[in-house]
Amino acid sequence: MIKKITSSLFVVITLLSCKNENSKKDDKAIDKTEEKSEKAVNDSEEKNIASFSKPDLAAEVKNFITCKKASTTRNECRNSITKVVSQSFNIEEFVDKEKGYVVYDSIRPIIERSAKWENLGPIDENNLNKAVAHANDDGLALIVDTSQSYGHVVMVLPGEPKRSGSWGMALPKVLSLANHSPEKSFHDKTLSYALQKSDEVQVYLRK
Repeated sequence: MIKKITSSLFVVITLLSCKNENSKKDDKAIDKTEEKSEKAVNDSEEKNIASFSKPDLAAEVKNFITCKKASTTRNECRNSITKVVSQSFNIEEFVDKEKGYVVYDSIRPIIERSAKWENLGPIDENNLNKAVAHANDDGLALIVDTSQSYGHVVMVLPGEPKRSGSWGMALPKVLSLANHSPEKSFHDKTLSYALQKSDEVQVYLRK
């Protein structure tokens, strides 16, 4: 009788031991699966970050001037600003699926009908300060001459604004790719070098 009980206990203990071992193996397998999954997510995020880098603005200005000098039609190089803006902020609203980057005069119609954009109104110290703060927070701010269909478009750059005596306010540095006078393009000067002071020069922020 005692032998039978002892034998039964041995069987039970052996089964429990095997069950615990299998459970540990299952837990290890789950841990390894979770580690692989987490690593895959991290690798994907790192790949996305690595694939997105802002363009060299000095090089873009130089390339634009070179492009305009070599151009044979007025439509050439007119999408340079939309390309730089799109690549700088990893956005696609200025990209046509068939034609690629749209020409610069398509920017205003696009942003005025988009819920992603806010028109602050004409240039004044308050609106420019908001644009600079937005740019310093890695946001996108554009300034557009709305007085004509082909009005100039510039991108506000981060940094400290510089006081202008003629404008009576502090002005931000901007990226200006001037289609009519490409040799006057720049990325290291203030707004006054790109546009004349006017209520028709409007400030737009991408939310």
